[in-house]
Amino acid sequence: MKYIVKSPLASKTMDFLKNKSYIFAHKRLAYIIMEQKKTEHITLNLIVFGTIIIIGVLARQTALHYGWDEFSSYLIFVVCSIVMGAIYLNLQMVFSQLLSPTIEKCFIRFECYRNKAIAVETPVIHSELAESSIISESIISKSEPKIEIETTSDTTEEVSNPSCSKLKEDMTELPKEESTPSTFNDMSIEKSNQPTEYEIFRANAMAEKERASQEKLDKVLAYTKQNLVLYLSETDLNRLCEYITEYYLSDTMPKVEQIKVDAQLKTIDIMHFGWNIGKAFGKPRLQTATFIKRVFAHTLRDSEISTIERKMSHTESECRIKLDRKIA
Repeated sequence: MKYIVKSPLASKTMDFLKNKSYIFAHKRLAYIIMEQKKTEHITLNLIVFGTIIIIGVLARQTALHYGWDEFSSYLIFVVCSIVMGAIYLNLQMVFSQLLSPTIEKCFIRFECYRNKAIAVETPVIHSELAESSIISESIISKSEPKIEIETTSDTTEEVSNPSCSKLKEDMTELPKEESTPSTFNDMSIEKSNQPTEYEIFRANAMAEKERASQEKLDKVLAYTKQNLVLYLSETDLNRLCEYITEYYLSDTMPKVEQIKVDAQLKTIDIMHFGWNIGKAFGKPRLQTATFIKRVFAHTLRDSEISTIERKMSHTESECRIKLDRKIA
């Protein structure tokens, strides 16, 4: 049996070796390309040098053919070689500085030339980038030893190093510790956004109170329309309902214009009507007396507010509107 203890950085080590071989291959390719360029450069120079020598020899033979002496012919050979070399160097400088950029701009439009230029530059760039990345990885990661325990069995089992497992546990626990405050913050924010039990009960109680208040107002308005529909015009009846609504919802006395009812209704009828709606709303007698005095000023013109307050619930005389304690 064969036990292999692997460190958590074993895979990184393998990747490092693979990348290192990758760098070596690219460096080798870049070296080959540079050697090819060097060979081409040497070959070109040899061709140019040989051409100059041939031209110089031809010039010397021409001088000898026309009867010049040996010294003069050799001098012509040297001068001709120097002149041809100078012409070549000047042409090369002019071509590299002036003509080469222009020609390159013209040829760069063709895809084959562009691909060739990219293919020449790519290996060097890739090798430099890969080398820099591997150097950075080698600085960050430190290789750990790989321990192999061999036995007579062919079975291979992998056993994790305790230090490696501890490191993994620390690495796995770190995000949890970092995420715990944010989780608590989210929970606290959600908890703060949720209404408390007091707020829920208060909202329910206020909603129930509002519903009961509206139901009471609706009953009073229905009572008003039912009992005064024979004694008021439609406009005056609607205006009276608006005054009653404002009187019930407001703590102050509303601004009203007097409403004239039919002569069939007497003072005691208006007093009974006022007492009935005031009792349903739970308003004080004085406040109700003041309200009906202003609204029905024509009918109650001979009665003071104090008198209305005192006689609102009297039943001695005959009346059309009876006292009603069960409106709301």
